[in-house]
Amino acid sequence: MSTEPNPSTTTINSISGRLERLPFSIFHKRFIAMIATGEFIETLMLLGNGVVLVLIASTLHFSTTMATKVVPDAFFVGEFVGAIGSGYIADKYGRKKIFFYDLLIFGLAMIAAGFSSSPYLIGSLFFLSGIGVGGEFAAGDTYTAEMMPAQKRGRGIAVIYTIAVLAGPIIAGLGYLLSHHIAGSDSWRILLWIMGGAALIGWIIRLKVPESPRWLESHGHQAEADAAMTAIENEVMKHEKLTSLPPVKPMLPVKPHKIRYRDIFAPDVKRKTIMMLVFEFFQSGIFYGFTTLAPTFLYLKGVTLVTTLLFTMVIYSGFFVGSLFSIYIIDKVERKWGIVATAIIAGVLGVLFAVITNIAVVVILGFVICFDLWNFSNFFHAYQAEIFPTKVRSTAAGAVYGVSRISTAILVLFITDLILPHGLAVTFIVIWIFVLIVVIDIAVFGPRASRIAVEDIVQ
Repeated sequence: MSTEPNPSTTTINSISGRLERLPFSIFHKRFIAMIATGEFIETLMLLGNGVVLVLIASTLHFSTTMATKVVPDAFFVGEFVGAIGSGYIADKYGRKKIFFYDLLIFGLAMIAAGFSSSPYLIGSLFFLSGIGVGGEFAAGDTYTAEMMPAQKRGRGIAVIYTIAVLAGPIIAGLGYLLSHHIAGSDSWRILLWIMGGAALIGWIIRLKVPESPRWLESHGHQAEADAAMTAIENEVMKHEKLTSLPPVKPMLPVKPHKIRYRDIFAPDVKRKTIMMLVFEFFQSGIFYGFTTLAPTFLYLKGVTLVTTLLFTMVIYSGFFVGSLFSIYIIDKVERKWGIVATAIIAGVLGVLFAVITNIAVVVILGFVICFDLWNFSNFFHAYQAEIFPTKVRSTAAGAVYGVSRISTAILVLFITDLILPHGLAVTFIVIWIFVLIVVIDIAVFGPRASRIAVEDIVQ
């Protein structure tokens, strides 16, 4: 049997098999770079909202509660709307549609927010920026899961988030430099303009993102899917200097279907959807309970504002180092057990962070917590996209990711208003409750997923 990428030698339902047989190549690296560009830019705000929060609260004299509502809460509610809507749009109209709009919405909203001083207007614009970010991450996870071969799928997502997570220490460093040395009370405005300008540049770069052949096939566009797949195969052979490719891997047939939101609760998907809805609601309390409020935690320990920003930059650098580490383990560790292990580690280290008073030790612990949390994040970002079937992958990923955004707004405000006044120790006890729920949910109900083609992952 010929192994050339010729439509006449492959079956009508062979797109997935043709994608799975491809060697990792320059095509995959360029695809990763294009996705990572947008995710890096939007992660500036995703991880930087804690820095923006503390700067706005101190320079515009907002209370901590008001600043929390204006910055992270408005942003995360916007992410909820963006994720819920964009997941459905990406399944119905294509993955590329979302990548055309999300950076544009985010960039324009950030630039406008930088000119504002009213808490209501700033909150409204952060809400709009969140819509763009919510569309980005769910669609990015989905598209990467569809384009990468099973043996490299986790690593591809980990590389994207390793690039994206550089935004954490960068935004903290910019916040420190601008507030301490350059712009003073206008530092938060310049931060927003930097993010907005970068988003518009990234939007232009991302216009060349191709459509997913898996999506095209699942919607009955067989000719377009075959043409897109043949172009990919030819590009891979050209760059890898190959005259042929391995045999097409046998895969289950893909049937075209109509997109309905309720299909994420169809009998063959419902259990996974419910499991991930529970997981995403409570994992945000673990991840953002620490990430968003880390600068506030330091401030409450008596650290000055400027030094808090400097220490936050050091702590957030743990995200990048942790993500680098995850590249080498994410496809070697079964995804569900990686999620469970890193959640437990975060809970243990979080309690130590709360009760220890030595600032040097606290900063080191913060770094290690961020190291662990980004491994946790990479594991579940890969997991939440790959366990759903192609027909509803983006809708389901967007729905569960959207729930994490609204729960973040709820849980961060809950922690700030009701729990934090009782001390850091009580705060992390509450976070431990979230850890236990997440661990039980994934350990008991989660399917295996690592190194398995997305079509073959079953309950």
